[in-house]
Amino acid sequence: MSKVKRGDVLLVNLETTRGSEQRGRSCPCLVVSPGPLNEALRGIVVCPITDARHIKRSELGLIFLPSGEGGINEDSLVIVFQIRMIDKRRVIRRLGSVSEPYMVEVTESINAVLDIE
Repeated sequence: MSKVKRGDVLLVNLETTRGSEQRGRSCPCLVVSPGPLNEALRGIVVCPITDARHIKRSELGLIFLPSGEGGINEDSLVIVFQIRMIDKRRVIRRLGSVSEPYMVEVTESINAVLDIE
C-alpha cells in the first residue's frame, strides 16, 4: 500500500464485527488520521462509509457525500461516531479521496461527537 493520506477513501475488510458496528466484508472507509501518524504506525484511523438511501443531508455524526465524491458511485454517509483504528493489512485498495470542504465537515463532526473544543 502506498502512502495513506488523510482524506483517502479506502476499501477495507471490517470483519469480524460485533453488535452495532458497521458490517461488511469490504466497506469503504475515510482516513481521518494525519499523514505523519499513518507513516509511523501500522494502523490508521478511519470512519466507515455507508450508502445514504434515506438521508440526503448531514446530521450529527453523519456526513453526507454526494455520488462521485471519494470515488464512490452512490450517495453515501461517513459514520463519524464509529471512528476506529484499523490495521493497514485490512486495506484492499484505494477508491479515491474526499475534497477539502467535506473533510472540514468531517473534522467538525468528530469534534462534536467527541466533545472536543
